[in-house]
Amino acid sequence: MSFIADFHRLLLEKPRFNVKQVGAENCGYADVAVKSKNCYYCFGVFYCEDVYYARYSRKCVSCSGLTFCANCEWCAECVDCSTCYMCDYCQDCGNCRECRFCKDCFGCSDCFGCAGLYKKQYCMFNEQLSKEEYESRMKTIDLGNADHRAGIQQRVDEVRKQSPNLGIQQFSCEDCIGNHLSECKGCYRCHDSFALEDCLYNIETNGNKNCCDLSICVESEFCYQCVHCPMGYNLNFCFQCDYCSDSEFCAWSKNLKNCFGCVYLQNKDYHILNQPYSPEDYAKEVERIKKELIATKQYNLTPYLFTEYEKKRLATETDSVIQSLPPL
Repeated sequence: MSFIADFHRLLLEKPRFNVKQVGAENCGYADVAVKSKNCYYCFGVFYCEDVYYARYSRKCVSCSGLTFCANCEWCAECVDCSTCYMCDYCQDCGNCRECRFCKDCFGCSDCFGCAGLYKKQYCMFNEQLSKEEYESRMKTIDLGNADHRAGIQQRVDEVRKQSPNLGIQQFSCEDCIGNHLSECKGCYRCHDSFALEDCLYNIETNGNKNCCDLSICVESEFCYQCVHCPMGYNLNFCFQCDYCSDSEFCAWSKNLKNCFGCVYLQNKDYHILNQPYSPEDYAKEVERIKKELIATKQYNLTPYLFTEYEKKRLATETDSVIQSLPPL
């Protein structure tokens, strides 16, 4: 099919950029930095400021070493935490303040080495203390001492083994099925995402509405099977497209509208395979191409798969998603 061949040619026509930033300022060595400022060595940060060594975190300020965190401030080395302040080495905690080495704690403050607590204060290794006892014991802890730190980690591990682990982590969510979700509503089988509404099968996304099968997309609406497409609207099968709308099979592009099969374009509308069309001719040609793609079962992501490695993986991969695609 000529469309597939021409689309492959366009995909290989130019070198691909190595770093993606959208509306970012002073984000050195940061990839997929969206509307963030002063972030260093981060991978997937959204609306963050003064954040270092973080991966896929949203609306965090003055933090370091975060992974999948949201609305955190002055936190370090935390994973899957939401709305926390001055917390260090915590995991799956929400709305906590000045906690360290805690897991599955919610609404807690001034806790150390705890697990599975709710609205507690002045606890150490899940033991309730008075304020004076807690402050006195905290003075004896020296995290700079390697031996002392190893002993603390051993105690923390023992406490976590004695506390049940939550099977699903959701924070401020409504009517959602999925894990590690924050501020989401009406979502099904979504994971590691923030602020979604009425979405299906989204992973590592945030701010999307009415979207299905998206990965690493932000503030997109009515999009299907797209990857790395921030601020998209009504997109199908797009990859690395910014601020695009009403387009399909577009890649490595920006500010496109009513485009089909376009690669490495900016600020264009009514283009097919990088060539301009009148609105009337565009509609007719797109309809013709889509009919052929549907007839050959290639109206999906398979036009992106053209290397020998990808063909071999499609033929041999045991993953259920890969197996659902038709053979090349």
